[in-house]
Amino acid sequence: MLLNGFEIDLPNEVEIVTRPLPDSADVKEERERLTGHWFVHWAGGQLYCMRLRPGGPNVQGDRRSWPQRDCIWLLRARVDDVVESVFERYQALRYRPFTILAQRDEVVRAAATVADVGHPLLDGFTIHPKLTLQAKVLEPRDGDVRLGLFVEVGMRYQVDADMEALNRAGIDLPGLYAVRRHPAPGERRLAGRIDRIDGDLVHLTEATGDESVASSDLALEGSLETFSRCLGHLLGSRHDRFTKAVDEVVAGFRVGPGYDKIVRDIGTFLARRSPITLGVGLKANVGTRLAIENTLGITSIYTAHPVEYVFDRSGSNRHRFAWSGLRDHGPYDRATFANKSPRIAVLYPDVAEGKVETFVRSLRDGIPPPEKGFSGGFARLFGLANPQFVPCPVGLARSGPVRVEGLYREAAERFLERGAIDAAIIVVLDEHADLPGLGNPYLRTKAFFLTLGIPTQEIRLRTATKRPADLQWTLQNFSVALYAKLNGTPWTVDQDKAISDEIIVGMGMAELSGSRAEKRQRFVGITTVFSGDGTYLLGSASRECSFEEYPATLRASMAAVLADVKQRNGWQPDDTVRVIFHAHKPLKRDEVAAIAFDGARAVGAEQRLQLAFLTISHDHPFYLFDPDEPGVPARKGGSAMKGALAPSRGTIARIGRWTRLVCVNSHHLIKRPNSPHPKPLLVNLHQDSTFHDLEYLSEQVLKFTSLSWRSILPARTPVTIHYSELMASLLARLRQVPDWSPTALGVKLRWSRWFL
Repeated sequence: MLLNGFEIDLPNEVEIVTRPLPDSADVKEERERLTGHWFVHWAGGQLYCMRLRPGGPNVQGDRRSWPQRDCIWLLRARVDDVVESVFERYQALRYRPFTILAQRDEVVRAAATVADVGHPLLDGFTIHPKLTLQAKVLEPRDGDVRLGLFVEVGMRYQVDADMEALNRAGIDLPGLYAVRRHPAPGERRLAGRIDRIDGDLVHLTEATGDESVASSDLALEGSLETFSRCLGHLLGSRHDRFTKAVDEVVAGFRVGPGYDKIVRDIGTFLARRSPITLGVGLKANVGTRLAIENTLGITSIYTAHPVEYVFDRSGSNRHRFAWSGLRDHGPYDRATFANKSPRIAVLYPDVAEGKVETFVRSLRDGIPPPEKGFSGGFARLFGLANPQFVPCPVGLARSGPVRVEGLYREAAERFLERGAIDAAIIVVLDEHADLPGLGNPYLRTKAFFLTLGIPTQEIRLRTATKRPADLQWTLQNFSVALYAKLNGTPWTVDQDKAISDEIIVGMGMAELSGSRAEKRQRFVGITTVFSGDGTYLLGSASRECSFEEYPATLRASMAAVLADVKQRNGWQPDDTVRVIFHAHKPLKRDEVAAIAFDGARAVGAEQRLQLAFLTISHDHPFYLFDPDEPGVPARKGGSAMKGALAPSRGTIARIGRWTRLVCVNSHHLIKRPNSPHPKPLLVNLHQDSTFHDLEYLSEQVLKFTSLSWRSILPARTPVTIHYSELMASLLARLRQVPDWSPTALGVKLRWSRWFL
């Protein structure tokens, strides 16, 4: 299996001068003193210096030759420092990691030619391929330590078009972000969000400086939203054709074969520029493409067994596909689900009453032949006796858009006077679905219902009125999420239970700032808890706190959760209990120690406690390529292929003693031929863990990607992280609502999947 990088051949020994330097704040002064003559690096209270050229100031300390293996981490930092010298003809966008733009390729111009579209202002919009090069240390086998230089490909959107010209063209600019064309040293590039434009003056909200700035000093921030709004207006009916052309051009750089070619081309370029000078008498050569393979009887890469979905407590009803198993066996908790006749309110605009009635009938009873994707309907699929979908029209026929959210809430209040409900479906018109902030009817209505402990499910009218051949697939995901919000368990996954109990705790954090210009100072800790077989136990949100208070707040929340689970699961003396923590960001050693101590104290001395702390992230530079994978047809009988060079789902590769790559997306799970080459998850086990079976933990991470009840397809991340992210996103939005109270989330909805 190939990686997206190249091995760096390094000198066998390196002369380094070291001395103690306890305070990292002193490094800047020493680096400035030695600049140009010494490479300076600080780590763990020690200063490391490597000579770059003769002469200059001297360095006092312990001078000795280090074997390459013992200082490869220092050489990695030096390689990152000198990569720019290889690309001296390119202007760096940033230096850590080193990032440049491809000089000869520009997407907008190429797409305009393909789509045969044009506009005088189109030249002010550009999309350039963005290349990032970063050095990383690998250890695919014990003792086999290597340094690699890895290549990532992205896209940079940029708008240089004159702001006044865009405004004169009739583009709706308010709400978009503006950046400074020439920021002063130390000044933020982001200027703020456009409020209005008066002549040549732009008035900003969320400003990082002056609230009124000359339009000639500003440009629109490059983003998908900016491009869509501006080019959609400029190109009109030709915009769809242009967007498809952009998608095709971008795919040439980001799908498997295109990405692989870029990596090979950069490898050829780097080899021509080798050797790279690292210091006095120190040179590095860019070698061959890095690969992970099994040699000498040592397994560095393998494919885990396919995940099986489980649909009963005995584990006898299983299937490799979630929907097929649900259709054949019913949900996991069919025999024990208590509320067989849930009462579900359906809020909808009265101007679309007939269409909504058709949608609800399809949801309740299923879509008849010849369609087969949702033939049974909600009641039959989940073994319900008589689910009631109670209509609640919202009177929009005689109102304008300014009071939409108020009309929805008033309708909900009147409806609840007639009786309790278990959940609510909220149908919104397309033009209301994206209304910002407090004007959004779904956000305001969701806040109202959640305050009362009632989960909600949103659907846009455009989605609800799809033709049956398309609606059947939407209803699969919709029905699974709705059942989960009613506290149902659609499925779990196969998991061998070899110990008394195992729980997996997801740790997340929501930043509650409502603006990119605000100081980001209020946070809330998110905790989700699952049993080892994937059964969702509970979710918890801590109190609001500052960033400095967050670790202690999270520890307190974690201890309370463990005590709750101990009582709920009935742990007995001498039980072996394994607690596995999943976090999106790395934990510090002192945080791990504190969580372990508080957790052990919460559990008590009666149980034997095993702990594993995992960081699970997409924030890394590693990609895997399978040269033997041709891909699969994007459509049945079609010629377009998708997933070429993508490793099979379940491929697990060792890249370090404590680190694995886990491939979760490939082949049939890739949605389109133009989807970017899938990025694996990076799983890192903290070295202070007391449970060290990283293969077991990596396969468990894979299984937990199959546990998302937001869709019948696996998620990009395990639900421990995915659910925390969904909760965090909603909490940040709900905080804008004046009468919002999160109290119910910690009481009635503690065991609900209200965030799906």
